[in-house]
Amino acid sequence: MAFLISLFFTALAFAVGPAPVTRSAAELAVSEAKLSKLDSTVRLEQGIALLEQFPADVPAGKEVQKAIIKLLPDPQTYFRERHTKLQNPASFYLYARATDFTLPEQDVQAWLDREPDNYWLWLCYMATEWHKESPDRAKVLERIEKAIIIDPSRPEGYSFLGMFFDEQNDLKSAREAYESGLIADPADKAMRSRLLDICLSQRDAQSYFTFINGAVPETPIDVELGTIGKTDLSVEPNDLRGHVSLFVYWSMGSEICINHTLADINKAIKDEKIKWPVYAVHVGGDATDASPLISDTDRNGTRWSVNFIQSADDLDLRLNAPTKPCVFVVGADGYVHALVNGKGHEQDLLDSVIWLAEQVQSGM
Repeated sequence: MAFLISLFFTALAFAVGPAPVTRSAAELAVSEAKLSKLDSTVRLEQGIALLEQFPADVPAGKEVQKAIIKLLPDPQTYFRERHTKLQNPASFYLYARATDFTLPEQDVQAWLDREPDNYWLWLCYMATEWHKESPDRAKVLERIEKAIIIDPSRPEGYSFLGMFFDEQNDLKSAREAYESGLIADPADKAMRSRLLDICLSQRDAQSYFTFINGAVPETPIDVELGTIGKTDLSVEPNDLRGHVSLFVYWSMGSEICINHTLADINKAIKDEKIKWPVYAVHVGGDATDASPLISDTDRNGTRWSVNFIQSADDLDLRLNAPTKPCVFVVGADGYVHALVNGKGHEQDLLDSVIWLAEQVQSGM
């Protein structure tokens, strides 16, 4: 019976939505404040001012909370005392969130009794169950879907729904949820990234290259690049035209590093599985000198066929300033056409990169 109810809710949730989200004035004000760009003292001061200015707006409050929570000496106490003073659903949600949703379930139920159609309270109710040591997954799903029915324009419900199905390894349902979420908010980077991962795992080229639009840099690689180990050579923009190229951003000890993934890529070049030039760049820009980390051979004693490039701010700028290991697939026009993040692809990174490069080469 619970399964049938769940199917009913799922069908109803997608029948009533999704719809594009409309951001509140409070959300826009918090976004324009760019709190993450401020130094800690100013960030905390302005964050608290924004919480006071918009006491009843959950999305705005969440963004402020994320920006300042590590700067507060005791976040739970701060948001508990704030809620004691304000006593509204938004203050309750932020307090619950500060506790990692470990408040007694009856506290959430009491608020839902007062406001049964509050989207955020249903998500809070869901999170309280999901954070239990042994959650009732039917309850989790039902509460997510209830929230979506209440407001099919908010992206958070679809995001949680996608994560729920991801956890069950139901990629078909997860993909449907994330696709719905991107209708609500096309700018949601987390949902787009996960959706791209699913399309990549399913080798769905058409969908992958549809969803990658807007998620890759829009500037061609048009700068001269210095090399490591070949001081008399450089990589010119024309060297990246007329064929596919791979740019691998790496870091020591990460999922893409010189002792593992780069060595595997080097072997794949030798075995002619990778047929395109590969340029390896250490994360960090001008401030980083990776040359002491690079020897003449890889860990297997094979001379490098990978081209090691000097880290450079100019290159980072054209690739949206990557801060984590990843692989860019650059087309014959010098533009990035595909991107694979290292984290999450530790087991299939090489196969995924090769497949994407073949798709780009074929004109997808």
